[in-house]
Amino acid sequence: METNLFDYFEELSPNGGAGAHWAARTPLRPSDRFDVKLVPRSPAWREDAAALQALDLLEREPWVDRLVRTETSAELRLDDRWVQRLGEALEDGDCSVQDLSDLARGGRYSVQFWDANATKALHVGHLRNLAIGNALAAALTQAGGQVERRALISDAGRSMGEAMAGVMRSGRHAQAWPDRNEKSDHFVGCCYAEYVAAGRSYNGSANGSGNGNGDQAGPPEASLTRELNVRDDEADELLRRVLSGDREALELWYKTRAWVIAGQRKTLQRLGIAFDRVFFESDFLSEAAELTACGLRDGLLQRREDGVVIYPTEREDFDEFPLVRGDDLPTQHMRALAYWMAAPGLEGMTSVQVCGSEWVSHVTCRRQLMGQLMVDGGRGMHPGSDIFHGMVSRQKRAITSSEEGALLIDELTEWLQTQIESDPGNEQVVSRLGSAERIAGQVALGFFVPRPVSPRVDFQPEKLLDARESPGWELALARARDGGAPTPAGEIARDPDYRFAVVQSELHRRHLRIAVERLDPGPLARYVVHLARWYLEGDRSEPVQRVVHTLLARGARGLGLEEAA
Repeated sequence: METNLFDYFEELSPNGGAGAHWAARTPLRPSDRFDVKLVPRSPAWREDAAALQALDLLEREPWVDRLVRTETSAELRLDDRWVQRLGEALEDGDCSVQDLSDLARGGRYSVQFWDANATKALHVGHLRNLAIGNALAAALTQAGGQVERRALISDAGRSMGEAMAGVMRSGRHAQAWPDRNEKSDHFVGCCYAEYVAAGRSYNGSANGSGNGNGDQAGPPEASLTRELNVRDDEADELLRRVLSGDREALELWYKTRAWVIAGQRKTLQRLGIAFDRVFFESDFLSEAAELTACGLRDGLLQRREDGVVIYPTEREDFDEFPLVRGDDLPTQHMRALAYWMAAPGLEGMTSVQVCGSEWVSHVTCRRQLMGQLMVDGGRGMHPGSDIFHGMVSRQKRAITSSEEGALLIDELTEWLQTQIESDPGNEQVVSRLGSAERIAGQVALGFFVPRPVSPRVDFQPEKLLDARESPGWELALARARDGGAPTPAGEIARDPDYRFAVVQSELHRRHLRIAVERLDPGPLARYVVHLARWYLEGDRSEPVQRVVHTLLARGARGLGLEEAA
């Protein structure tokens, strides 16, 4: 059979083929009786002539060994020759018999998932965003799509002025680069934190104590609300000078931004993530000014007595959508609106943005306003889809840039690398999969990818090296493990473990199709992790090992945990 086993059942033929009447399912563990269970789509299948005829036709297929009807289903055992042929290709690492590139062929996609501030280092809260977006982009690429990984960097708001002012106060603003042993985004983050603390931009402790990277004690003001306040301090003055074209202020702005982005890129490189296009909110300030003028002229926007320009949403949860400060500096709401209204390079593309669930209200109001601003009423709106994920919490407290104790991705991956390298039991994992640094990145990303996006994730670093808690580590262990059981006598195609692994190979395409159709890599990730977990449960023969290693490598590539060959 040239068609994928599950495509045979899922692609409904015009004359009502097998898939119209039966859904194919695989057992969770090897079975001596069957390889695939067929579940009737109609409870009255025994009286349905078409459903029974479909079984009769299926029974005559050359790749079917036998079909046993039970009270509630039908159990299908595949022909040994079919298992043998596909198994041999998988053992050789040859997946040409499982071509996947047709699933999204011709599709053009943009996945945006690195929308960080140019003021500090990336923390574990950002890690979930990166894991989901990177996995989706990898899955779409494996499916044959033309995928652009893009980012929008926030570099024009109040926090940017605070970071610049902090760098000035450090006295090191004239340096070409921070000290050699100090990561540049960490340095700017410390300067930003110290300036914010000194100015009491956050509520909380009187002395403004924090952890040195923008994470202050006490409950912070909402960052977007804080951005509205005009303080006329050093930060506001520097922003005004940048916008007016002052040379010295522009040099400091460019330098501060470059230091942070260079540091963040090193973090991304450690995770194995690269972006194709990076935009800056500052690139769209002229569009923001034009939108403001048009909105005020047409009565869609209103200027309050304090000078703040708002969009009245008529929503109970967010009745005023603040777009411009009293000194005409656009808020992050407006800067995002200007970017998405411009939609640079997105014509004809399926666009996706990945962000935390705390942005739901922002996105809802922005899309509502865009629908009123666009001539077509928003039918051509970008992004076409928003993927919201729950926040990452530590000891049941959400991890944000303004929360005390926010663990940096650099700290996490360095700790992981040290733990992996220091344990002699991990020598085989490192020798098989590459450097401990690269494995640490894969494990960190792999922790988040299989989890459903909606709930908040409780995170502790120690979980990352607990195989039952850490899908990424479980996958790494399975990919490095040799087969320890003897190869069964006789034809390998009759071995239940071997048959199970071969049939599981056919499921990758099914879950990759779901990733394309639903823009969700989660089912694919859970399938890969289930296979790894089964493989680790007991000793397997070398033929089973070779098949499973091929499948897990293909799965890792499809989830962005390993570069495509």
